[in-house]
Amino acid sequence: MEKKFSLMISMRLPISFLICLTVIIIQGCTIFRTPQLRDGESAAQCLKRIAETNDLLVSCKGIAKISTQGFEFQLNERIAFISQKSHQLRAEMLSPFGVIGSPFQVICNKNLIYLNSRFLDKPFYTRPDAFLLKHALPIQIQPKELIAFLHGQLPIMPEMHAIFDHQSDQKILLLSKGLIKKTRYKVTFDLSATHVRSFEKYNHFNKLMYRLTFDRYQTYQTFSIPSILTIANADNQCVTLDIQSYFPNCAIKKNPFQIEDLRQAEKGGFPCVTSWIFNPIQTLLNLF
Repeated sequence: MEKKFSLMISMRLPISFLICLTVIIIQGCTIFRTPQLRDGESAAQCLKRIAETNDLLVSCKGIAKISTQGFEFQLNERIAFISQKSHQLRAEMLSPFGVIGSPFQVICNKNLIYLNSRFLDKPFYTRPDAFLLKHALPIQIQPKELIAFLHGQLPIMPEMHAIFDHQSDQKILLLSKGLIKKTRYKVTFDLSATHVRSFEKYNHFNKLMYRLTFDRYQTYQTFSIPSILTIANADNQCVTLDIQSYFPNCAIKKNPFQIEDLRQAEKGGFPCVTSWIFNPIQTLLNLF
């Protein structure tokens, strides 16, 4: 019996050794495999390059035309905006005479986002990272992401996992972050492989949260800025910003991002919660 047991052990040891050796060889080939290149750069190098684009641009201001398509309401107005990365933004609608009016106003800082519009019964405020806010908006874009786009940047980090889509003839970079709740991004370059043409964000259910298209790049000082930004959701409802004037690294003397009076405003959590209670099916559809 002892001899039979010893024989079984002696037979299993070489098999186990071979399995371990095979795994080590496969992993070693994966680790030391030469990264595939597109236009002379690896996926990691490409990610680092676009993540550092306009890194020295810390503030900007300008005038843009804002328009909507696919919504129940139509918007076709001019706005003045000023922003400071990575959490501060103020945008107000201009009158036909170029004077700031008050039918539309957005103020965002690190703690709050405030919205006043003729489409709302009362001004609205909540936290800029509020879960309810993100899923109540027709286009699920966070304020800090919009600020990054105004600065000609992408809301990505160099430590994300990056690979090229080699099934496409066009240069496409696929990014992901997170383990359990994984968020995916798709960065598509133009035909010259120089500028980003579009940026897509997908949630952990692989549903498109938004697609942003960049057009007509212009150079302001040393910064390359897209003059037309179109943000769309999965239903092809979209908002377009056509930047007409742009001033990078502008001096900000006062604090335009301070929200002075919230007494007439309504805290955003309650109407959002109400929509969850009375429209649970639509809310779940928005999530998935």
